[in-house]
Amino acid sequence: MRLFIACILSTLFLFSCQPKESNSIQSDILLETTTSWNGNPIPEIKGQSKVTVSKVVIPPKMKLPKHIHPVITTGIVQKGELTVTTEQNEQIVLKSGDVLVEVSNTIHFGENTGNTDVEILVFYIGEENTPVTLLEKE
Repeated sequence: MRLFIACILSTLFLFSCQPKESNSIQSDILLETTTSWNGNPIPEIKGQSKVTVSKVVIPPKMKLPKHIHPVITTGIVQKGELTVTTEQNEQIVLKSGDVLVEVSNTIHFGENTGNTDVEILVFYIGEENTPVTLLEKE
């Protein structure tokens, strides 16, 4: 009888230690805003909308050229550390897991300040014939 009770208790213990699978769908809002990370309003879309999704990989210590995004640009940093600086010296440091809305129509650049690649999943939302990025004219 003791052996039977011990078997039952150990089975119950093992069952209770197993990770439980969720049988419900979860949806967590990671970001909801009408402004970019520096507080400027995001641009309105007036024509046919177009969505572009890119994976951007920036090697360690690389600095991107100065540029603007004439469209709404949002992203999720998947790996690494990136410092973004505007022409007005506003700055944000982004790390793995960070979600943001990038500045629009504002000259800025990003720099990988870490020792590993930066990987960002970027979503561009704008009008159909508008480029997602324009390099600064020198």
